[in-house]
Amino acid sequence: MNGTIGYLDRLSTPPGEQVQLHVSSTAANWRAELVRLLALEIPSFGVPRRVEAVPGVRVAECAGVLQSSAVGSYVRADGVQAVGTEGMTASAIVMPTRPGAAVQSFMAMRDAPATAGWSLGLDAAGRPRLMLHGANGKLELCCDQPVVAGCWYRFTAVVDHAAGNATLRVDPVGTFAANRVATGRGASQTAFAKLPGPLAETAEEPLLIGCGWLDGAGQRQEGFDGRVERPLLISAPIEIPANLAEDLDASFAVLLRHPALVGAWDPADGIGAHGFDRPSRLTDVGPNGNHGRCVNHPTRAVTGHAWTGDVDDFRFAPDHYAAIHFHATAMTDCHWNPQASFTLPPELASGVYAIQLTDSDGHEDIMPLIVTPPRGRATADALIVMSTNSYLAYGNDHVDIDSPRTQVWSQMVPTLDDWERRRDSWRELGLSLYETHSDGTGVCHSSWRRPLLTLRPTAYKGNGPVWQFTGDMQLIDWLSRTGRSVDVVSDRDVHDGGAELLSRYRCVMTGSHPEYPSEEMLDAYESYVGTGGRLMYMGGNGMYWVTGYDPEDEQVIEIRRWGATQAWCAAPGEYHLSFTGRLGGPWRFGGRAPQKTFGVGFVAAGPTTAGSPYLRVAEPGSPASWALDGIEQDEFGAKGVMGGAAGIEIDAVDTALGTPAETVVLSTSIAHTDDMLEARENFNMTSRILGGARNPRVHSDMVLVPREHGGAVFSTGSIAFSGALAADGWNGDVARLLGNIFDRFVSGAPVLN
Repeated sequence: MNGTIGYLDRLSTPPGEQVQLHVSSTAANWRAELVRLLALEIPSFGVPRRVEAVPGVRVAECAGVLQSSAVGSYVRADGVQAVGTEGMTASAIVMPTRPGAAVQSFMAMRDAPATAGWSLGLDAAGRPRLMLHGANGKLELCCDQPVVAGCWYRFTAVVDHAAGNATLRVDPVGTFAANRVATGRGASQTAFAKLPGPLAETAEEPLLIGCGWLDGAGQRQEGFDGRVERPLLISAPIEIPANLAEDLDASFAVLLRHPALVGAWDPADGIGAHGFDRPSRLTDVGPNGNHGRCVNHPTRAVTGHAWTGDVDDFRFAPDHYAAIHFHATAMTDCHWNPQASFTLPPELASGVYAIQLTDSDGHEDIMPLIVTPPRGRATADALIVMSTNSYLAYGNDHVDIDSPRTQVWSQMVPTLDDWERRRDSWRELGLSLYETHSDGTGVCHSSWRRPLLTLRPTAYKGNGPVWQFTGDMQLIDWLSRTGRSVDVVSDRDVHDGGAELLSRYRCVMTGSHPEYPSEEMLDAYESYVGTGGRLMYMGGNGMYWVTGYDPEDEQVIEIRRWGATQAWCAAPGEYHLSFTGRLGGPWRFGGRAPQKTFGVGFVAAGPTTAGSPYLRVAEPGSPASWALDGIEQDEFGAKGVMGGAAGIEIDAVDTALGTPAETVVLSTSIAHTDDMLEARENFNMTSRILGGARNPRVHSDMVLVPREHGGAVFSTGSIAFSGALAADGWNGDVARLLGNIFDRFVSGAPVLN
């Protein structure tokens, strides 16, 4: 990985706090300085980048250090007792998802040189495998037949020093619903061999679940793709009674009482009314308390061998969800050492800032930082909430390169500049929530504890140069150019601060694509506008996916996709978030359709070429016509950075989903092409008329929603809206309309004349 890149220990912070820099560099040295971002460059539209230096903050200079990221999820339990003098018994219920991909270990306690210890897993052909390392050599014990991907098996390994032999038994188990196939899973298998000598002691090695061992850089080796249920270790050779061999729950309960029990790890332990309150812990339910620590967020709340399909909420059938899923491509923490820190001046104004890195080889990187107002205070009349959960969701995505659907969508082959090629080569920095893991299951966790290369001024999406951070910075640019003062916060700040935070402001603006709100965020917005607040929803396809925060780590979010316009779909029975217990998928299926609060909701999406202008609906002289003052033409917003102002992803009113009767439609989009396609969740049967040229439901509505106590909501109904602000030298119809709305909302004047 050539160059200099980094991440910060937090995304947003009030002034006066210290920020840690985690930097990896192949250069001899690098320097970092704090700057304020006022605008990002959009070369295709003539928008220049505007950056201000921050006086009085020292420049950090450091020698370059190349740091590596350990990729892949696993569980580590330290201090576990070594194998007893009599031998050992290891047991687990396992569902491999990539047998035959490589040698894999799902349970192990061995050293890196392979001179001591043991590991239990699969060989390179996908056959069950027990590896033993002793003073007199090693023993590799394999069954004859490979296992089948997506199917459940019970592995039992017994090492008997007195008898001088080792046994590996593998039995297909699980319900009809839990297994991927109904037949072809194979019969029970047993492998037997004489030991070359006693199993060698492992001195200080941890017990690992999900891999075989860790190298010097912390990278898992012989990593496992698949699920592990209730692994168990006993420091003596035992024979499981025949009457318990089939009853796995009863067998687990009996083995828990064995006097030589070392540990029994139950992924179902810790499930509560609100999901897992400690997702990072795999509980040892035995007497020794050798709890495991989850690394890189192995997936919880997944179905196990006992799942029957009768219950699809893990909170109400924990024994059916006693599994944990490991992935070779999971990564939620780079674990880079911090190299430097910045202490922000206590008087620093709220805004979007960045730590700008430059190195001796000429490379540059920028790490955005949101500086909020001081705790408990507002320093402006208005607030903008940057769509940081959406930045996380799309963080480091490789969809433009990996997915053929992207080329079909954009109707062009992606063109990559040098930065994009570098970004694509850094796969060790983790995936986005729009991708799948190496075994085909969806990525449902994303984290700030890594460089997010899509959150850079040079990162442009194939479907438009104003997307996510660059789109929101168009709003920041417009506010700065027009002298309209705002405080700036992140999604997480609204999640924590709730309606009390929002209530400090006369007007609150969202970003251009606030697609991933938590339940607490939705509650905050609704409470704010319901008690007189004024909210400007500045995007499209917003307030869409149910999103949860890790209760132990505010830097990590989780989703589960199903039932909507989606990049992947969660497996049956796995629609609920492990962090919260909340039903995942789109908020509309949880009774929280965005139309209820914001007046509009997602209706269609398309490439930049499918965008179109708005057509005035509110008549001159009508109670809400002030919003369109200064706009002389009935059609407006035909040009922008992403095509027409109504484009990319658009929203419309829908009274069936809760659009209030008082909603005033200010304008609606017209003349979309058939490339603007209706969202799949909006129709119940296959249709050959999905595009905007022939489907009247494909349009964007720009609305004003009067609320109680003088409150109001304005919604643009389009992601591309912010991209049209720069048209006509920032003095076009779209910019004029936004100024009308902003000024009226901040002034407190009635929203209906």
